[in-house]
Amino acid sequence: MAALAKSATFVPPTPPAGATGEIIQPDDYVGMFEMGWRIVRDNYVRDNYNGVDWDAVYDRYLPRAQAIDNSEDFWDMMEDLLHELHDDHSRFVRPERFGVEFDIQLSNPASSGLLWTGMTIWPAREDEHLMIWDVCDVGPAADAGLQRGDHILAVNGKPIVRGDNGFDRADYRDALVGTGSVTLTVLQGPDTEPRDVTVRYGSGSGCDGWIYGLINESDPRIGYIRIPDFEGDADVNILQAIHRMEQDAPLDGLILDVRHNPGGNSDRSIAVFTSGVFGKTGPLRKDATQTIYRIRGPVKWNETTPVVLLTDGASHSAAEYFASAMQQSGRATLVGMPTAGNTEGITGFSLPDGSLIRLAVMTLQLPDGSTLEGTGVIPDVQVPLGDWGLRQRPDVQLRAAYETLLDLIAQQQ
Repeated sequence: MAALAKSATFVPPTPPAGATGEIIQPDDYVGMFEMGWRIVRDNYVRDNYNGVDWDAVYDRYLPRAQAIDNSEDFWDMMEDLLHELHDDHSRFVRPERFGVEFDIQLSNPASSGLLWTGMTIWPAREDEHLMIWDVCDVGPAADAGLQRGDHILAVNGKPIVRGDNGFDRADYRDALVGTGSVTLTVLQGPDTEPRDVTVRYGSGSGCDGWIYGLINESDPRIGYIRIPDFEGDADVNILQAIHRMEQDAPLDGLILDVRHNPGGNSDRSIAVFTSGVFGKTGPLRKDATQTIYRIRGPVKWNETTPVVLLTDGASHSAAEYFASAMQQSGRATLVGMPTAGNTEGITGFSLPDGSLIRLAVMTLQLPDGSTLEGTGVIPDVQVPLGDWGLRQRPDVQLRAAYETLLDLIAQQQ
């Protein structure tokens, strides 16, 4: 699965051709419009186009395309065209927006090699405030006195405002990476006043990543694993963490934390805990081929030790596959907030002028025929962070997960 909406398969137009095979030039705005319209018609994940009459859309937009004589107007029109689908994951990307669209430095600036502030800012879909998710143990943000759960009200004097679709990454990019320094206006508690903090860009260490350890060493023996992503050998990391925590005695319960997890591929990680058929993947189009989503055993750990899984609105893609399989199989009790509802597979289709259509072409369909798109996996126990729950130690969701796990252990005895 794609991690967030960052990973895409690109289908370049080589050569870009119209319906009759003619080469489309970058200034042929009608030809590029028709090419883009056909891309959606033939490849979109749902052939009902979310209730939109796609043929009627063509008729409405053709006169507009015929009147266009410059790139800006064409890009404006194509953005409107993709908005007709009412699908946040399918969109038109003008060339000047590529840096923002594919800026993975925002989700993991430490890996980019750029100077950064040493903190993670990545809003979950339920967040009403732009909160700091994590502050590295060593780094500029820590030096400036910033803490996990602080609210960022403005960046370089520009107020941060939540829009209808959440926070715009472009508005807070400077809070993460740059050169020189950045001034943040922050609120650090319910009884505090906003203050300006100057943070110099630099490097950081001891940042959000793989964490494991015993919360209780005995009676009951409870372990915790923070899973930051499902890239690479995530299943190996999980098993190693469990084995190390069980060196002296078996665990009585385990908390897995996939909050703010962008995805990757969780299939092998699911097989650590459970197996089975959990739906189908593919396009939701007539006569389309779908693939059974099956996790094959044998299970690598066990299927009996109580598990609680922490999720939030920034648990994306493969993290949602993981949560869904764990919930469907009854292997884990989910605590936290609904996942991101971002399980569509995105493919990028290039147009002759260098712009791009990012289009949803497949998704996960659950055994009952429903999908997670836009809804996410709903936790068994919903626990919002609230305004200041992330600043508490432990945070309110982790505390709820611990209390839920104690109840599960007691029920098993």
